[in-house]
Amino acid sequence: MPDRSSSKLLRALLPLLAATGCDGCPSSKPYTPYTLGSATPSGSPPPLSGVAPGAADAGPEAGAPDAAAPPRFAVVPSVPAPAGGKQWPLEGGAVVAAPTGRTFETGLLLDADGDGARDLVVWARSPDGLRGELLLAPAARPQALRTLTALPGDLAAQGCTPRVALSQIGPSTLAFDFAPQCGADRRAASAGATRWLAVIRLPGSAAGAGAPPELALELRLRAPPPEEALSAALEVADRDADGRDDLLVTLGLSGALRPFSAPHPAPAGAASELRAPLIFLDRPAGLSRDAAQPGETLRALAASLLRDARGKATAPAVAAAAQRLRRLNALLCADAAGGGALAGRDAARAGEALVWTGAGPVRCGEPGLAAAIDNAEAVAASTRGAPLAAVAALDHGAEPRAKDADKLIAKVAPPAAATAVYRTAAAPQPAGPGAFGPLAFEASGALLVRTAQGVVRVDPATSTESATDVPPWPAAIHAGPAQLVAVERRCDAPTLLALFRSSADAVGEMEVPLPLLRGQGPRARAASPERCAGTERLPFSPLAASEGGFDIAVGAALVSIDLRAAAPASSALSFPLTTPAPQGAARSPDGATLAVPAAGGLLVATAGGPARLWSGGDLAQGTACAPANGGARVACVVGAAAVIFEAK
Repeated sequence: MPDRSSSKLLRALLPLLAATGCDGCPSSKPYTPYTLGSATPSGSPPPLSGVAPGAADAGPEAGAPDAAAPPRFAVVPSVPAPAGGKQWPLEGGAVVAAPTGRTFETGLLLDADGDGARDLVVWARSPDGLRGELLLAPAARPQALRTLTALPGDLAAQGCTPRVALSQIGPSTLAFDFAPQCGADRRAASAGATRWLAVIRLPGSAAGAGAPPELALELRLRAPPPEEALSAALEVADRDADGRDDLLVTLGLSGALRPFSAPHPAPAGAASELRAPLIFLDRPAGLSRDAAQPGETLRALAASLLRDARGKATAPAVAAAAQRLRRLNALLCADAAGGGALAGRDAARAGEALVWTGAGPVRCGEPGLAAAIDNAEAVAASTRGAPLAAVAALDHGAEPRAKDADKLIAKVAPPAAATAVYRTAAAPQPAGPGAFGPLAFEASGALLVRTAQGVVRVDPATSTESATDVPPWPAAIHAGPAQLVAVERRCDAPTLLALFRSSADAVGEMEVPLPLLRGQGPRARAASPERCAGTERLPFSPLAASEGGFDIAVGAALVSIDLRAAAPASSALSFPLTTPAPQGAARSPDGATLAVPAAGGLLVATAGGPARLWSGGDLAQGTACAPANGGARVACVVGAAAVIFEAK
């Protein structure tokens, strides 16, 4: 079905961006944007504008032309250097020679220093194109080349082909874009590739004739994972009515991480990507970032998600839209919850924040944003009648829950006080994390306990325990020759990963991205929002295993891992499950009830019945829990015994 929630977010975003900064400013009409896109094919020049120079805004959000607004500035693109790139003729017969070891690639002829004569602003590059400088050759002294800015040495991406563009995007603003283009076979190189944008401010009349242009801003965009694309659009306008041109950088995210589904195509007139702005106000000391953005926009998007979550028609699309908003937050904001280590000048540092502004990484200052997104997703799950999905949405993240989260959990999974009714003498065989547990109920209600000596049957009604000829079930989780080993959170992976061995004698482990972002899953709150804790293996509950793959629960999030294709894949599962329940799984014999640790208790849910959150007694120390048919009883390993619980 169409992703109505995402579409509504995207349609709502454009007017929000247009209004950001100064409501009602007389000169707030933006100029034609200069647009960069990380997905532009290698070798082609970047698009200079989302609309034709001088044209009115397109789309339903655009208003009628404002006769009082200043005329739009038509973006002026640079032109290629004359043949050979060693010399560039100026007006009047003067010639500019390229510096030794450099070749002119592209340039602009304009009055850059306010003396009335047209100067040359030109990109001079090294033979490999991975080094260079943006130079000014004044018309009055053509050979007195001045370096406006140089490409930082740590941005060179060996094996990638650079693509550059230089444009005048406003009356006193130039933009230079350096974008390494790395093919699919150069993923190792492209992982460190960083797009670099330099904004050059031309001197105003107050500076006097001959004043040189200056670097006003540099922006770095690290390459996102290959399934995603990060774009940037630049606009100049006087947003605060002080007579100076300010800068709006609109950053957009499109695509979707594996294994998340790509967003549905947006309807006509709606944006195709999720966007948020950075605003830089021109002050006498230079550009100053408006700290309110992109936080205000991200918060508005979360509020829009919550509105959609309450509607039956729009709630089904909220989960996918929430994941996209979490990703936008993580990629833009160094202080995003679960975002990992700060991504500063060093593009190789671990972390997800991909944007750096010259003054450092972007801090959005929205500590409650992740909780608001979680809450919207949980409300949508409640609207859909999916209590497990609601609890899963609230049971992760690096922040405290939203203030009404506990009430929502109590609504979808009412609390139940657990009481121990039987403690076995038989000692369950220890099982490692993520293995099939040593406990399994039978359809009759008797409990089987796998011990080191064999399987013992426990009849709590008669308080008897007896040896059986039931063969012990394996602890290892196998799907044919493959074995599930662990679920892992790593600093260098944006999603949680499932690790498995393809066979018993396989060397090393294979990994499958799970439909859970790195900040999701158990114990996510233990890490600092701005620091990734290295590699962490997470607890999970096995639910099923077959020749085709595995079903597991990570907290209350249900995931299926399919090994049948050449490239193993994973996807979110809906409850109830249709796969058979093996002995030792966190499911009842008929497969209709499951019991998984979540939200500080044990979430017990039965298909067609209620979900309840059990807690109390020794249940907090219980592991490897298994429910009986109907969910009236649950058995867990507590210390050296198996304990059967009932709940009131």
